[in-house]
Amino acid sequence: MLLNQWYVLANSDDVTSTPKKVHALAQDFVLFRDSKGAAHCLSDTCVHKGASLSCGKVVGDAVECPYHGWQYDGAGTCIKIPSLVEGKKIPKRARVDSYPVEEQWGWVWAFLGDAPEAERPPLPDFYPEFEEQSGQWRFARGRAHFECNWVRALENSVDRAHAVFVHTDFGNPENPEVKDYEVEDSNNRIYGSGSGKPLNKRGVWREAIPDARDEREVEVQIFVPAPCIRIQMHMQKDMSQIIVTAYTPIEEDKTQLNFIQARNFLMDEKYDEDALRRVYLVIEEDAIILKHLKPARVPPSLADELLLSSDHHGTVFRKKIKELEEQGLAIDSEKQSRETEFVRVIPSPSRKQDPSNWVFKPVPMRYPN
Repeated sequence: MLLNQWYVLANSDDVTSTPKKVHALAQDFVLFRDSKGAAHCLSDTCVHKGASLSCGKVVGDAVECPYHGWQYDGAGTCIKIPSLVEGKKIPKRARVDSYPVEEQWGWVWAFLGDAPEAERPPLPDFYPEFEEQSGQWRFARGRAHFECNWVRALENSVDRAHAVFVHTDFGNPENPEVKDYEVEDSNNRIYGSGSGKPLNKRGVWREAIPDARDEREVEVQIFVPAPCIRIQMHMQKDMSQIIVTAYTPIEEDKTQLNFIQARNFLMDEKYDEDALRRVYLVIEEDAIILKHLKPARVPPSLADELLLSSDHHGTVFRKKIKELEEQGLAIDSEKQSRETEFVRVIPSPSRKQDPSNWVFKPVPMRYPN
C-alpha cells in the first residue's frame, strides 16, 4: 500500500454533518462536512485517550470527541478542551493529521500522504467528453470489494487473456488469442487498446446492440497516482459503454472498488438495474478467481511469475508500482500489524511543514534494500 496517492474514501452524498468512519491503508479516518459544506478528512483517533472521533458529532466547523469533548477543526487542530482550566493554552500537540480532500465525479478523494501541494499529482480527467448533466449519457454507480491486494485487483482489470475464460457476458473462449499491442505510458497514464469479435448480447441490451457486429475496439487507461481505470467499450458506431473504477486499498488483502458505469444507449432509467447487474456480474466472476491468487501481493520480481506479451499493460503498471516502492512510499504492513501497543497514522502534509509536536508516530515504511 502506497502513500502520497489520491484515494476514493466515500461517495459525496454519504459525507454529511454527521461524522463518518472510513477505513483505508489499514487506517481509520473520519469524514465530515463543516457549516459551509466543505468535506474534511482527519485521522480518526483522538490524541487524548484514543477515542474514535467518528463516534462523536460535528459542532460548528469541528468534530467533537465523544469521550471528553475535545474539538478538532478541519485542519486537525484542537480548538477546544472543555476540561482545561480557564486561561490555560491548548497544547500544541493537541492535533491530529488532516488530509487534503477533493470532490470529483460524486466521489470524495483524500490525498493520503505528506507531499506538499506543489508535489501532488492531479486527479484524473477521465470524463472530458461528457458531463453528468449533459443528458447525453446515462450513469449508474456502485461499490464492491475484492479479497485480494489492490495491485492484483487493478492488474486483473487490464488482463486481456482472462476475459474470454472468466466473463460470461462478453468472453469468447472460441477466440482466446491476444495479439501483440502497444502501450502508451505518459503523464501518469498508461493507455492501451485492442479489438475483437464480440459475442451477441443477451437480455435487454439486444434491443440496441445487433447480433451482427464486426470487431469492436476496447480502450483501457490506468491512472497511477489516483489508482483507477477507465474502460471504454465501443459497442456499435457512436455507441459506447464507459466504466471508471477507483481502487482503494483497505488492507493488504482487501480492496474497495467504487465504479461509475456510463452509457449513451438505452438511456431510460428502467435500464439502470440491468446495467448495474452486468457490472456486478463481472465483478463477482473476477472475485472468485482473485480470492485465491498466490502470493497475496505481486512477487518482488517480474521473473517470479511467467508473464507473456498479452500481460503487457499490467506489466507496465506493475513496474510503475515497483518504482514507487523503491522511492520509499510503501507502508510496512507486517511491522505495523505487530505494533499493537500504540497508534500509528498516515503522515499528513502538516508534518512536513512542522515535524515536531505530534503525539502519534507515522506508519512504518518499507525501504529498498
